[in-house]
Amino acid sequence: MNDMIKEQGNNPDGKEPVSFRSLAAVAVPGPAPYAGPDWYRMAEEALGRLTSSSQQANPFQLEGLARVAMMEEFTKIATGFVDALQQGDHFLTKAIAGKKGSPIISNMVNVSILATKLGMGIGYQREPLVGLALAGLLHDVGMLQLPESLVMNPGKLSEEDRERIRRHPEFGFQMLSKLGAQYGWLAQVAWQEHERWNGQGYPRGLRGEQIHEYARIIGLADIFDALMNPRPYRNRMLPHEAVRELLVAEKAAFPNQIIKLLIQQFSLFPLGTMVQLNTGEVGVVTQLNPRYPLRPVVSINQGTNGPGGKAKSVDLSATTLVHIVEVVGTDTGG
Repeated sequence: MNDMIKEQGNNPDGKEPVSFRSLAAVAVPGPAPYAGPDWYRMAEEALGRLTSSSQQANPFQLEGLARVAMMEEFTKIATGFVDALQQGDHFLTKAIAGKKGSPIISNMVNVSILATKLGMGIGYQREPLVGLALAGLLHDVGMLQLPESLVMNPGKLSEEDRERIRRHPEFGFQMLSKLGAQYGWLAQVAWQEHERWNGQGYPRGLRGEQIHEYARIIGLADIFDALMNPRPYRNRMLPHEAVRELLVAEKAAFPNQIIKLLIQQFSLFPLGTMVQLNTGEVGVVTQLNPRYPLRPVVSINQGTNGPGGKAKSVDLSATTLVHIVEVVGTDTGG
């Protein structure tokens, strides 16, 4: 791995190697702090209200203006995610940091963010990006129809309970179908997000182009998010470990294009990954270099500077002498 990292940085763009003495020459300004609306919190609150109402009835059966207002709220949040991600990675960092609230709600919010980032890599324009973000927010609404005791059960599930959980895409389709023809595509995505490119998914065993493109993207984002959160039978994976696991275990389940985008957009050292450099310094990945995914921008905030020292950002794609030697952990702040 170290050899691959070193090789990737050799004379990028034909530039001369940068020596340690001139390391300041490759320091770059740190990302500006995000100052916009807290779309993440607003998404959690909106989905929380949806969860409460789902216990009594299908919330998408609301009549007239109430239903319009609900979908306008979710569309506004989806649009906010798109706009914020086009400006910076604040919410992407938050999504990768790990769940802090309701696992189901956090997953729906995180998948919306992760899927939108993948859509940006594909080259989606604003309108399809908003659609993808909206589908991510609502992809697992069918889970809200299941008893919390079943969804949160840490023990081994019976075959009957496992089958009930596997029906949640169908429940989601039925719920969202009540929105009418205008949102028929949204119901289809919820129904298909567990289908797989190789036909090994559920509930209908669809394969290849039979699966809605949004569902393919959201399905990959959903697994990525799940891997980064603990389960009764395993610990939480660090982001770079989740990327590697997907490459090994799920390569045939998704189109090559989306798998490649996962590596480009999230890298082997995704945002928030704490790494040690060969200089002995420790820092946090704050920006990715799509052209050189193994050489991100690192904010040095520990090591020789000390935890309270002034941080500096270093672009590892601009030097052959400095590279990552070890992943230390994940920065879960913010």
